[in-house]
Amino acid sequence: MKRASSLLAVVFLSACVPPGEPIVSDYNGDSVKIAMANAFGEGVRSAETDAAALRICNKGGKRTAEYASTSISGEYQVEHLYLCL
Repeated sequence: MKRASSLLAVVFLSACVPPGEPIVSDYNGDSVKIAMANAFGEGVRSAETDAAALRICNKGGKRTAEYASTSISGEYQVEHLYLCL
């Protein structure tokens, strides 16, 4: 019983860990995909994902990054697609 309660404590505490940084998973000059961990639903589009997409689009000579869609990529990951305009 003690082991089960210890395991539950670890699971509940892991939910308190902040989500990871946005990661560029694909870029082709016209669009960029920003991947986020999504184990507990924290991979939602945010100001951080918008800023990461804009930074990459700016490096490619584009002035803005327009959000297009979100898709599930794997069991614990989502990808946000942005168009570089």
